[in-house]
Amino acid sequence: MITYKQYYIQRFEHGHRRWVARITRADGQNIRTILPASEHAYLDTKPMASAEEAEELAKEGIDFGGVH
Repeated sequence: MITYKQYYIQRFEHGHRRWVARITRADGQNIRTILPASEHAYLDTKPMASAEEAEELAKEGIDFGGVH
């Protein structure tokens, strides 16, 4: 697990040779999304071919995807 800004990102294998990154808030609060407006305990990225790609997608979601 890594810390990125105020979030934790955990990479894990999801199916055969597919990787997902799970985003949670470091302070334990729910993650709020803008579109659609909702709250979640965590968010998962779509499956990617490598753990590194899944992690990068999670970072992009934090930086540009409307995760608060």
